[in-house]
Amino acid sequence: MRIEKPTPIGDHVITIRELTVADIRALLVESMQQHGDVGLIPAQADLVLNATLLPDLRLDELRAMAPMEPELLDSLADSELQVLRDKCRELNPLFFGMKARLEQAQAKAEMIALAQLNS
Repeated sequence: MRIEKPTPIGDHVITIRELTVADIRALLVESMQQHGDVGLIPAQADLVLNATLLPDLRLDELRAMAPMEPELLDSLADSELQVLRDKCRELNPLFFGMKARLEQAQAKAEMIALAQLNS
């Protein structure tokens, strides 16, 4: 369930709400249509969300560990995604360790490639 938090700002009370995955996708598409050089369709937004929404886990990897319908994933709020990610990390430490090692190896390879360009 989405968290909402009334927040006093000056003489006003503004309710801040958590975004769902669907909200984030819609904002991404809208932002690119208004401010980007090219439009972004929902399918492209899904590719961006899949790869970047969670810092250490792709959404398709999350769904592999916690199978759910796409509609359920879309309805999840930030705090719910974080709980799922934390449980996935708890139950799959080898997978997360492997990902971290692969990312380190990729970063090292990129640094080596950059160093070779400058020499």
